[in-house]
Amino acid sequence: MGAHRLGTENLGLHRERIGQLIERELRLVINEGVNVFRVGMNMGADIWAAKRILWLRERHFPEIQLHCYLPAETQANHWPEIWREPYFDVLAEADEVLILQSRYTKGCRERRTREMLRRSGKLIAVHDNVAEGGIDRAVSYAESCGIETFVIRPLEGPDVPCHIAYSVSRFQTSSTYSVRSLSGKSAIKRAW
Repeated sequence: MGAHRLGTENLGLHRERIGQLIERELRLVINEGVNVFRVGMNMGADIWAAKRILWLRERHFPEIQLHCYLPAETQANHWPEIWREPYFDVLAEADEVLILQSRYTKGCRERRTREMLRRSGKLIAVHDNVAEGGIDRAVSYAESCGIETFVIRPLEGPDVPCHIAYSVSRFQTSSTYSVRSLSGKSAIKRAW
């Protein structure tokens, strides 16, 4: 069960609580010199993390970058409007948007996550202590690659679900990346 299944009356509370925990970790790694953040843009904590990164960039750390990794162009096509609007707002402000493929296929989310992690030196994940699957595989893969991993577990009990935020990187952006265009909109490119 993901954050998209929470009633809208609960989203603000979870967004704020999880957002504060994510921001604390982001500030720690920024102060260690991390300046490139990669996010998978799933509903829930991914979007909340991306919005926190943009807020931190705007107010405190203009040197940080947000790179959004999409498993498919159609990722948000069937999402509820409550998630679509912030999703597209984040994509418009990202320094780079990379897309794995045009439509969803089996395994594309996991391939997207592995590509993000291959380019990353750290993983910050938010785990709900309930759902098994994507986050567990991401953490296992990161650990098998020797990627430093930090898991935020914001919930006291198993009754309140959340989603995940994926990776941050110490690596500098290479010259092959297309960064913010002159119009101020993100440059979108197919990555793999």
